Amino acid sequence: MLFKNDETSLRLDITSYEFPLDSGEPGSDDQNWLVIRATYTDEDGQHIKDSNACLLTYELRELTAGLKVLNAGIRQRYDSDFAEPYFTLSAAEEGEGFRADVSFALPNTMEDIDTAEVEALLTKEEMKSLIAELDRLCEKFPDRNG
Repeated sequence: MLFKNDETSLRLDITSYEFPLDSGEPGSDDQNWLVIRATYTDEDGQHIKDSNACLLTYELRELTAGLKVLNAGIRQRYDSDFAEPYFTLSAAEEGEGFRADVSFALPNTMEDIDTAEVEALLTKEEMKSLIAELDRLCEKFPDRNG
């Protein structure tokens, strides 16, 4: 997922489940945490990278569904409501496309910045591509029941 404007960009990649399949408390969400790797490029061109297990598999599906509803024009806005506050995404209709506000906490870096924030304008085609990418991620990272 890439969100960018003229000054900054934020690339988010879901890389893996946080824990192996056979770990964690049976029946809990332990096995369904996903690791997101962020690459933030600030106004000065500096690249800052960080990772965090901050999204659950079912939250990934909810994000995908919420953006599909927004893209279809059924709702005019989507706001994430994830269990962990390290990653947030809000999107709303704007003109012929969408405005997305994305933030990702960067607690594990030595930089002066603790949160990467990007406001990006997406065309309808870019939104469709984002949704297709999220659909692929939902297939790649299904719920695991322990």
